[in-house]
Amino acid sequence: MRVFVVTYPTPKDIRKIMPLTESDYIIAVDQAVSSLYKQRIKINLAVGDFDSLSNHSMLLNLNVVRLNAVKDVTDTHQALVEAAKINPDELYLIGGIGGERIEHFIVHTMFFNEFPQLVIKDDNSTLFLLEKGVHEFSNRDFNTFIGYPKAKISLDGFKYNLNEYRLLPYDPLCISNEVSESVGYVHVHEGKVLAIISKK
Repeated sequence: MRVFVVTYPTPKDIRKIMPLTESDYIIAVDQAVSSLYKQRIKINLAVGDFDSLSNHSMLLNLNVVRLNAVKDVTDTHQALVEAAKINPDELYLIGGIGGERIEHFIVHTMFFNEFPQLVIKDDNSTLFLLEKGVHEFSNRDFNTFIGYPKAKISLDGFKYNLNEYRLLPYDPLCISNEVSESVGYVHVHEGKVLAIISKK
């Protein structure tokens, strides 16, 4: 089963980013309830304290996990915890990139420790974790690789290749690289790498 956690800022056309099927399980976080209603996307579960949802009547016919406004987790984090209980084959966080409160996006990038299979997507970007092994990239967009928190990597088939480079925390060397061959290869020799694909 695929589980989609949809959070703010919510893309205006989710189906354009990820075609949905009837078997997908959709979790709406707080004000994303309103966005999903507008896009006519079914909601299987709503999670949050709903302080940002203007029309609470939208919750009446939904399964709801209502959180206290005073809590030690964000609404999105709790929604991912609820998603993990379902034991999904694929887990996506749709939205949650940028917005007026960028501290939430920064925290979202920390969730890969707890949910390593997570993929974060919006209209322009896709974020996911690369673990030890060889990974293929065939896009024509910008590819950024960040140590999570550190790794040893090789890049082949990219505009800027590397050979067993130690990618330490806060090292910006691997930002906005591009695949120059038909396929680019990222070899993670040690550690983990956060991969970010951004549209040109």
